[in-house]
Amino acid sequence: MKRVLAYIFLMFLLPALLFADTTRVLFVGNSYTYANDLPSMFKNLSSSLGRVVYTEMSAPGGYSFEQHLTDAETQLKISKGNWNFVVLQEQSQMPVIDFYRYYSTYPSARKLDSIIKSYNSNTMFFMTWGRRYGGIQCIDTSCSPPFGNFSHMQDSLSSAYLRIANELSAQVCQAGNVWKQSVNTDSSTVLWDTDFSHPSPAGSYLTACAFYTKIFNSSCIGSDYTAGLPSSTALYLQTIASNYVLKITGEGIIIPPEFILHKNYPNPFNSSTVIDYEVNKRTELDIDIYDAEGRLVERLFKGVVNQGRHRITWNAKSGLPSGIYFITLKNNVQIKTGKLIYLK
Repeated sequence: MKRVLAYIFLMFLLPALLFADTTRVLFVGNSYTYANDLPSMFKNLSSSLGRVVYTEMSAPGGYSFEQHLTDAETQLKISKGNWNFVVLQEQSQMPVIDFYRYYSTYPSARKLDSIIKSYNSNTMFFMTWGRRYGGIQCIDTSCSPPFGNFSHMQDSLSSAYLRIANELSAQVCQAGNVWKQSVNTDSSTVLWDTDFSHPSPAGSYLTACAFYTKIFNSSCIGSDYTAGLPSSTALYLQTIASNYVLKITGEGIIIPPEFILHKNYPNPFNSSTVIDYEVNKRTELDIDIYDAEGRLVERLFKGVVNQGRHRITWNAKSGLPSGIYFITLKNNVQIKTGKLIYLK
């Protein structure tokens, strides 16, 4: 009898328990989602951090929300139901062209959201990124305003996605805004492919980090999954995504940071550099130096810091090789990381 009960458990109850522990995400989009296999990147990143994730994808090239409404494969996958999230990524230009935003993107998003909810699933919008150099975006005879640069176009995309997400009480992964944060922090990490539109592997990895942090409300800093990128690049992208997404309490509402890390100087440096930071309220703070492999090199400070602007000098020890290092400031609320370039 005990063997029979054990068999029943293995055959029926155990799979059910494992399923309940799995986060199920369906990605609905186009080549921005398909490029570099974003769903697999997200799944592998999650696995490296101890999360069990199941993903599927429907992402024909160039597809819009409107096309997904009548696509048999997309509708079949949505109908499987019980997705923790169905991620919706619109054709990359439509949200910034008024005609398409109001007569295609928004009406189709409303219909897709209704279908998703009817199958006991949740909608999450995938805010994409602007073209690397902005420019006028046209589909047929309808065009956007002339965008002077990436940031200008990104602001328009952000507005479009946040508006429809707010209307539908849906969540949104602000990947495009995370890209903007990365560009503003260190533009040497190229996120676009050679067409200045689709993501490079680094761009897709940064997006996967943003999805992980958003879906699990948890930092991905320290994951050993790098998607083939240099470990220093992966750590930088993990930090950018985690810091940006975790400071958002509602869509677009940002918590004032407890401390700010300014640029160190000089950088590059050949013997010592000054770490410049600002604390908005008295806090416990750890200040550490890590190498490009994520190994602790030196603890500069651990203790209580009073409100105000502070500076601390890192004198690189003799024998330390030239290369990229990271300065990390953290307390139990937030973490900030900056890149240091040591040249002997």
